[in-house]
Amino acid sequence: MERKKDMEHSSQNSIMYKVIAGSFKSKKNAEERVVFLQSKGVQSFVHTTIISDSIWYRVQAGAFLNQQNAQSRLNEVQKSGIGDAFIITTHTTEDTEDSILGETILTAEQMNQFVRSIHPQAIQLGANYVTFGKDYGIRGDIAFAQAMHETDFFRFTGVVQHNQNNFSGIGATGGDVRGASFSTPEEGVLAHIQHLFAYASTKPLPDKHPLIDPRFQLVTRGSAQTWIELNGKWAVPGDGYGQSILSLYERMVNETKN
Repeated sequence: MERKKDMEHSSQNSIMYKVIAGSFKSKKNAEERVVFLQSKGVQSFVHTTIISDSIWYRVQAGAFLNQQNAQSRLNEVQKSGIGDAFIITTHTTEDTEDSILGETILTAEQMNQFVRSIHPQAIQLGANYVTFGKDYGIRGDIAFAQAMHETDFFRFTGVVQHNQNNFSGIGATGGDVRGASFSTPEEGVLAHIQHLFAYASTKPLPDKHPLIDPRFQLVTRGSAQTWIELNGKWAVPGDGYGQSILSLYERMVNETKN
């Protein structure tokens, strides 16, 4: 079993306490743990992480800014019969840096290089996230991290299939509901960025591109201006969803620094 406490990156960051209800080399084992916890009334999800060049599947049962709340959740998990649960600490960015709207910092090459260091056959979408991110004022590099999170680094090991070109899980709710499909990878990225714009802004959609996102009108406009505010909206129940995206983005930044 993997047990690791993430390193601090900046004194300006807020501490986030994440309850890990098991960490596995096998995704199937992690998913079985989630099913078990749900049977006990404990919401959790599988978060893929990379440690020492190895893929681990963590079962996350909550993310909290208050350490006592995290400890209470840990106690709840342990009472359900999970003896290998633990808490890790990470650092979230300041709210201004946590915004979905903003400038893309990483280059297309840096994004592509990072994902291919994990999945050598990953589709190269960095340029699309840079271009469409700029067109809509969306943080394209963090959106890229969200796409990696949603698709298991473009392996498509979940309900959404590779040929759907759906990199953000739009409309996918599990089971037989695989979500939207798009004609090309470019359209899939465009729909992703437009869906983020719907959440992050109340302004009219820029008219540089046609509306591709089939669920744009279903979003309560401006209801999630930060990645963490996507919790429970983009993903349900979504505990720690935005934090997982930011954590992956932070790792990408650190590993692509020259």
